[in-house]
Amino acid sequence: MTGHSVTRDARGGISLILAGSLFMLAGAATVAVDLGSVYLAKRQLQGIADAAALAAVGGGRSAAEELVGQSGVSGIALIGYEGGSYRADSAVPVADRFVAGEGGAMRVELERRTPLFFARLLVGRDGIDLRARAIAARQDAAAFSLGTGLAAVSGGLPNMLLSNLAGTQLNLSVMDSQGLASLNLDLLGVADALRVRTGRDGEAYGALFDREIPLSDVIGAMADSAGGSQSAAVLLAIAGQIAGRSVRLSDIIDLGPMRGAASATGQPNVLLDAFSMLRMILSPPSGTSVPMDMHLTVPGLTSTRLKLIMGEGQARSPLLSVTADKSVVLRTAQTRLYLESSVATVLSGIASVRIPLYVELAAAEARLSAIDCTAGSAGHGVTLAVTPSIGTAALADVDVQALTNFNAPANPRPAVLAQVLATKVTGYANVALGGAQPQNVHFSPTEISAQTAKRVSTNDLTQGLAASLASQTQVQVSILGINVNLSPLAPAIGTLLATTAPLLDGILANVTATLGVQLGYADVRVHQMRCGMAAIVA
Repeated sequence: MTGHSVTRDARGGISLILAGSLFMLAGAATVAVDLGSVYLAKRQLQGIADAAALAAVGGGRSAAEELVGQSGVSGIALIGYEGGSYRADSAVPVADRFVAGEGGAMRVELERRTPLFFARLLVGRDGIDLRARAIAARQDAAAFSLGTGLAAVSGGLPNMLLSNLAGTQLNLSVMDSQGLASLNLDLLGVADALRVRTGRDGEAYGALFDREIPLSDVIGAMADSAGGSQSAAVLLAIAGQIAGRSVRLSDIIDLGPMRGAASATGQPNVLLDAFSMLRMILSPPSGTSVPMDMHLTVPGLTSTRLKLIMGEGQARSPLLSVTADKSVVLRTAQTRLYLESSVATVLSGIASVRIPLYVELAAAEARLSAIDCTAGSAGHGVTLAVTPSIGTAALADVDVQALTNFNAPANPRPAVLAQVLATKVTGYANVALGGAQPQNVHFSPTEISAQTAKRVSTNDLTQGLAASLASQTQVQVSILGINVNLSPLAPAIGTLLATTAPLLDGILANVTATLGVQLGYADVRVHQMRCGMAAIVA
């Protein structure tokens, strides 16, 4: 055999291998088409089963059959329908939690035959029978939040904080921030607008909130649901400035029994102000921190620098929940705050005094304690178990570079307040807040309707934080390294700290209120109470 014929034979073998490979690839592709079609049909059938179970709780079998007929999907049969009770107990196996008989739960089962296209050549059948089962029950549920709401907006601080969270300059005026804080948005109204924007009209709210959605679409949906107000234009402008970031709304909003619903009809009306919603979706994900370094202009202070780090050190939890589950816990972010200010003096030889304040906040927590639907009873309404944010505050110097690492101590130590030639003035104070036990907070139906917010305190602070630190600061004067115990500078600087403290407390109050975190406090709100609400339980 010549070399030329060997080459020709090799070419022929490669052609056969290539032809076989193409045949296999084509076969795999056709099977993938059928698998994808079956998967989508199964998801669609499950969504209809969930909706049918919800309808059955309120209207019986006829309501379930009517919903299946109105779904627009042909070939669906209701093959199972029974009432009973459902026990939501993790100690009971899932298969045993529904017991047929008396009770407020309904179990439905649907069946639909889905055609096969290419796979019929492999399995010898033209279709496959799919089944979906859902259980719905009536539950008493409440919608509550932790750290939402902004009582007052002043100065440019809200713009600076939101801009840092957004990673871009938002240029919000005081009127813009006030408008967002006073604009109440309906949660499901925003979700409906978001479904339209993302082309997922009709999708269950829970499935929508589980998706990674561009932030610009979420903020745009907030604007769409706000109508033609000035705040809607502000939100659209913000949406246009944020690109490349996405959010999973289920990380910050727990829909609970509303997850399976595909329509707002019959669902709780949960209102949330636009500023809080914007802050929530801009907040960092778990395992990350957002350092903010800002220079503020405050009348009465010659300079003010604010360094703020929030978000690292704990798993992210929702800040708003609609639930009947008492194990759901809402938490604020772990936060570190360093405020360094200077104030002019008329003291001989000392032009200004430096005042560094360090605050470390642990997470505040809130969970559902009880829902009482008995009208006229003493406990009628919703009770939350709330743990205020605890932590420490100090008038001290700290290791500023270590603030971004929540696992490393900030190392507070006596601060240098002033230094002129051989004279140095130092000061130190530290306040530790306790109160780690949860406190029960009750909301009556009237308070819930009025969207009343309540504050839970550790009761450790009888005055402002800066004022508390100023009153406890030990001022020490030294000359050439030798302490001078009776120096007149010490009481003079102590008096200056006391008179400056209200300015610093104003800054701290604005910062913490804007971010929804407060040392020694927790602000909670019950947005809605719903008795006998139909919800998907399995």
